[in-house]
Amino acid sequence: MTQPRKPFLPVSNPGRRGIIEAAAETASALDMPAYVVGGYLRDTLLGRPANDLDLVVEGDAGKMAAALAAALGTEFFALDAAAGMYRIPLKQAVFEEIDISSAAGAIRDDLARRDFTVDALAAAVPYPLPERLVITDEAGGLADLERKVLRAVSPGVFRDDPARLLRGVRLAAELGFAIEPGTESLIAAAASLAASVAGERTREDLVKILSLPSIGQTVEYLDRLGLLAALFPELETCRGVEQPPEHAWDVLGHQLKTVGALDWVLRRGMWPHASAKARQLIPWDGESEAYFLGKIGGGATRLALTRLAALIHDVAKPETRTLAANGRLRFYGHARKGAEKADAIMKRLRFSQREAGFVTAIVEAHLRPTQLGPEAIPPTPRAVYRFLRDTGDAAVATLYLSLADHLAARGPDLDLDNFRQHVTIVGYVLAERGRQLAKPSGRLVDGNELQARFGMKPGPAMGRVLEAVAEARATGEIASKEEALTLAERLIREPPADETKNRRRGCRGE
Repeated sequence: MTQPRKPFLPVSNPGRRGIIEAAAETASALDMPAYVVGGYLRDTLLGRPANDLDLVVEGDAGKMAAALAAALGTEFFALDAAAGMYRIPLKQAVFEEIDISSAAGAIRDDLARRDFTVDALAAAVPYPLPERLVITDEAGGLADLERKVLRAVSPGVFRDDPARLLRGVRLAAELGFAIEPGTESLIAAAASLAASVAGERTREDLVKILSLPSIGQTVEYLDRLGLLAALFPELETCRGVEQPPEHAWDVLGHQLKTVGALDWVLRRGMWPHASAKARQLIPWDGESEAYFLGKIGGGATRLALTRLAALIHDVAKPETRTLAANGRLRFYGHARKGAEKADAIMKRLRFSQREAGFVTAIVEAHLRPTQLGPEAIPPTPRAVYRFLRDTGDAAVATLYLSLADHLAARGPDLDLDNFRQHVTIVGYVLAERGRQLAKPSGRLVDGNELQARFGMKPGPAMGRVLEAVAEARATGEIASKEEALTLAERLIREPPADETKNRRRGCRGE
């Protein structure tokens, strides 16, 4: 269906206009017709922030990328040289990056091969750049924008590029659009192909989904479409796996619900099985918000990664499921084995080592907040110190995930008093973390001092002494170098029984 051409003023911001004009001038110098396409047009028409600029050229996109990068005084790199796709990252505020690709034939042919009608829009950028650009809409994308509908350009779009399967769900969730029934059927029919997409491409869309304001319903939608099983085949073994009677859902259902419960805990979504009063019990402030919005090594945010951990935290339950003599179901060691599986998932999806370490730490420790000490009293400072030491930067995320895990286990049968006790433990650990972090950094004694004063040789024994001294300082048992040396001398002369063998006992099987 051909829509009439409509004038479109791309941007009133002089900085953005300057970038587009530089692209137009570069393309003109190369005698290479260029077009602004897809997301920039779509988002600007919707009144949404358009952080990226997508260009298509009828010619060599590599030459265009090199010339435009030089004109802008920056670098470029190939996203897929064989497919003619390049990226220019920008440090300016007007755009984060420019993606440039070669048209598949003429621009109309290129638009016909795109994924969704709302992205099959183009506007030529001649030089000099006119005040009003003209939009070419060959697939009815303007009408679909008005209807807030995501519709495939053609029946073969997902088989042509299976990465579009996840992108479709992500785009619909971002825009607040509905995927029209025919397109939804196409996605479900081709869902298994998502497993063939390169990990880097899957990671990009997955992180964007995990970074949305609320994702509980989106994750369940992925499951209904069959995409979850394709992306995380490890989760498929969890489907229908029975849990103890106090659990409201099977293992897979529990993990899906944990994502939604986590959003509620983190002030981002709805949870129908607990009251506003229950959420008010959970400690939350600006520091908590900043923690979750912070990025891991410049990659994904802690929020996105904690949501991913929630989705896969019980992934090893099926293989650890046993029936005790009393007839009760147990899942001994599922947290430890789950961490191993989580690490494999993170590597397959090309997450960084730091991102993978964050998620695996949460999965391995997700049961520990309620195992830190006797149930009748708060955890000891020593138990808190060891939890914080073992989980590192993931400690806070693990605490909040444990609350979501609790909610998604009990569902509509939540016992508020029991949940309040869990929240009390979490609040105490957060406060103790703050106290321990407030202590001066650095060691009271180091290995050189132990070697010089006591003749101790470097090795595991020295490491245990230094760790014991650090623990005693963090928990307030010692505060000075003299006290540290006294404790070290006693530990060297009278080595304590091995306290590390039970440091990570695993889970209680729940």
